Amino acid sequence: MLKKIYLIAAFALITTFAFAQTGSLKGVITDAMSGEPIPFANIVAERNGNQIGGTTTDFDGNYTIKPLEPGNYILKATFVGYGTVEITGVVISANKITNQNVKLQAGIAIGEVKIIEYKKPLLDKDNLSGETKTAEEIVALPTRSINSVAATTAGIYQRDEGDGLNIRGSRDDASEYYIDGIKVRGAMGVPTSGIEQITVITGGVPAKYGDATGGIISVTTKGPSSKFAGGLEYETSSLFDTYNYNLLGFGLSGPILKKRNTDGTKGNSIIGYFLAGELFSVDDNDPSAIGKWKVKDDVLEGLRDKPFIVAPNSTAGFLSSSDFLKESDFELVDAKLNANQKRINVQAKLDIKPSKNTFLSLGGSFYANKNHDFSGWRSMFSWDNNRTSSQTTYRLFGKLTQKFGSEDSNADESASTIKNAFFTIQGDYTSNKYTFDDANHGDDLFNYGYVGKFNTYKAPIYQNGQAIDSLTGTIYNGRILNGWADTLYTFEASGINPGLVNYTSAYYDMFSEYGINSFQGATMSNFFGVDASNDGVIRTAADLKGQGLRNGELPVSVYSLYGNHGTMYNGSAKQEDTQTSFKASGSADIKSHEFSFGFEFEQRKDYYWGIGPMGLWGLMRQLSNKHILERDLSNPYPVFDANGIYQDTVNYDRLFIDEEQSHFDFNLRQTLGLATNGVDFIDIDSYDPSTYSLDLFSADELLNNGSSLVYYYGYDIYGNKPTTATPTLKIL
Repeated sequence: MLKKIYLIAAFALITTFAFAQTGSLKGVITDAMSGEPIPFANIVAERNGNQIGGTTTDFDGNYTIKPLEPGNYILKATFVGYGTVEITGVVISANKITNQNVKLQAGIAIGEVKIIEYKKPLLDKDNLSGETKTAEEIVALPTRSINSVAATTAGIYQRDEGDGLNIRGSRDDASEYYIDGIKVRGAMGVPTSGIEQITVITGGVPAKYGDATGGIISVTTKGPSSKFAGGLEYETSSLFDTYNYNLLGFGLSGPILKKRNTDGTKGNSIIGYFLAGELFSVDDNDPSAIGKWKVKDDVLEGLRDKPFIVAPNSTAGFLSSSDFLKESDFELVDAKLNANQKRINVQAKLDIKPSKNTFLSLGGSFYANKNHDFSGWRSMFSWDNNRTSSQTTYRLFGKLTQKFGSEDSNADESASTIKNAFFTIQGDYTSNKYTFDDANHGDDLFNYGYVGKFNTYKAPIYQNGQAIDSLTGTIYNGRILNGWADTLYTFEASGINPGLVNYTSAYYDMFSEYGINSFQGATMSNFFGVDASNDGVIRTAADLKGQGLRNGELPVSVYSLYGNHGTMYNGSAKQEDTQTSFKASGSADIKSHEFSFGFEFEQRKDYYWGIGPMGLWGLMRQLSNKHILERDLSNPYPVFDANGIYQDTVNYDRLFIDEEQSHFDFNLRQTLGLATNGVDFIDIDSYDPSTYSLDLFSADELLNNGSSLVYYYGYDIYGNKPTTATPTLKIL
């Protein structure tokens, strides 16, 4: 006894409060006829065919069995001269005391067992503002969502199936979720067949749960059984609707190693396992009651082939064909298009009981899904461009529970001052990862919005004037170089984004077919003597007018209501959250009072990185060449013929302004094999997207003076995990 006291005292001195997800069973065993308490009666709790706990009553017939993992138990009470009573389906909930009195009948024939079915109380006096759902009740509900099961509790609002919960008016992120005592980060990931019970607390949240301002949803998973058991289920709606709901679930449980009794028969399990999983797929996870409108497939093909029509006044240019559709060009469909979901989740648990008072549980879960996310913006014309998202979550845990005393000495313990002493040590690790991006491009950032290669041809512009050589003071009169002008803008289509290429290719064709004037028409006539009126030649990027798409551009919307065909998702993001926790707790009953203690350590690491990749093309155009746009007026180059006769022409090189050169331009010239201090004009859109990489930019350039293209924490600005945990304000 002294050893027990010393150990408890030691734990009390070094720990602070923590909690374990276990419950307790209390009650009184009495004589059914006289109502007198029966001292030293035996009572045991069994779960899945395995004896989990047991004790004997004290002088007043009271008993307490703890700790007990949440779940359904069979309670067996025996005493010499009395018939055995067996109560089935006793519900033990996390962090609660279940009261169950037992009445034994004297004089019952030996071997006769009275079986009583446990009646779940209508109101839980320990959780009046909440509820516990057992596995049987969960299976009977028309949902497989943990949130939707919890939403059947009074005081909880849920907008739609599977959505977040608002508990007593709180925000949906104000509640905490627990699985087997582990605080949840990421997906719950528990197959329905693996859930033992769900406990919901909507008010009066105990202090042990920390800063939860909403409510608590606590999930307990099933454990191994003493006999092999398994199940398989399959659900499908493919024969009846267009949503194509398919679910394959399975569960396996049983012993791996059993103890041998003295008579050679197999006894309780020493090692047992439980395994459950689900494979799920559906074409529309959130069907609309009224369906969704979309443009007909043949009409859409026509729009892709001919994205523009000529305005009534051809000089006004082109109009989007999508703005001129009729009611008959649309159709109503039941299932949303390209909004499918696929998911797998597996849960496993291994329980080890090397002795009557030692319990070790090891387990984990894995959850992965991949979705095409529905977008109302793209639902009418460009559903095939819905973004993809994925989530992967896995958890690992281990828990050791050590009780003190033995069932052989329960009679002595029932009379002792300190009873039901035990401690629990638990450790767990959770990793949760998300991705959001275009289905075709993923993290190939420079493929987003790429339509092809554009080559800009430039020619020098001369005007009559005067130039002075700053070194010699010589004055030259004649045709002086005044700058450079675009004379031709060619396009070579790419196959990377055909939905966007259609716009540019069609625009070039129609521009030529209808002889549209270029913005450079006057320049061609005034400086080069070329009559470019109505020649239908695109000579500069401005001629595209936002209808022919450059790299990194999207088509105009349809009446600002829907994205036009080819409108792709402009984003790529990733997120990673990890959690490591360690808990130790202990408990003992001192007379009629429980003394609990413990501590908890929790470490979280959060990472996020996201970018709007199409904006990189515009940013590259801005950052390149900006330091060589001026003429080097201090160093004119007069033109002389072979005889040294001045030809009335003066040229200039581009002026290199070192402090104006961008970090991106410097790195790009190195990549292209150009002199970093050279004056070669770089035509950004003439290169393949594989030429570029994010590390060509500096951090400041990506932040873009407040109009940031990149959002991040945890990662660095390039999406890499830092090699050091020390924060820095160093400017890259």
